[in-house]
Amino acid sequence: MKYIIFTLLSFLSAYNLCAQSADDPKVTYSQEECQLTTSEFQRFICYVTRANVEEKTLLKIGVRPNSFVPFSNDNRNSQLGLNLEIMAEHKVHPSFSILAGVDYNVLYTRLKAYGTPDWDFSQQISAKIGTRYYYGMARRIREGKSANNFSGNYIGLQASRPVSNYYKGRHFDFQTSKFINTKHVSRLFELDQPALDLLWGFQRRLGRLGYVDINAGPRLTRYSGRYNGPLYNATYRVSFQFNALIGLGW
Repeated sequence: MKYIIFTLLSFLSAYNLCAQSADDPKVTYSQEECQLTTSEFQRFICYVTRANVEEKTLLKIGVRPNSFVPFSNDNRNSQLGLNLEIMAEHKVHPSFSILAGVDYNVLYTRLKAYGTPDWDFSQQISAKIGTRYYYGMARRIREGKSANNFSGNYIGLQASRPVSNYYKGRHFDFQTSKFINTKHVSRLFELDQPALDLLWGFQRRLGRLGYVDINAGPRLTRYSGRYNGPLYNATYRVSFQFNALIGLGW
């Protein structure tokens, strides 16, 4: 009984205090808004990109479209390609890293320019080595914004060479009015086509198991030796490369 009386008195006292507060004009109420501060946003970006996590070696498996032309002007030709890149990047200095790996390229082309469904299919594996200079890394480390990791802008030099090539195709022969099937596997000495790339790009980590790497720059390719035919003299070609990879990294 005493416990019930005590509870009722406590409830009445709390009610009277609330009523007095409501009648008092000096009492004001405000609702605090939830706002994301600049420092909290920066901490979130650092967490996503792992900007403050020290890493020495990064293993990367990424994909990128090689070439995709859905339709030509006559809506009959199409081309689709994909690159799979497997690379290991190791930091030898907070601003410098070395890379090594392979690049697998697959390309399918369908031609109907003359009303015949010709097609080509090729697969190629290339070996790649390179180095990168993350030019803003040292300054960011001095400012306490990043660690010895792989998130940053860079200038890179990369060399590559095909080591395996497979080709298969079907083309219409107008002289015989028949389709001719062709298949060829190139040997290593037939693929003497080394290339050198000068790249500018940026790489960012995406959480613990992801990365994105975008770069662009000129490529110098040397063609020489024997390739599907007789021996010929060396020639050089300059092209412009653009690569955008996204994949797994750990």
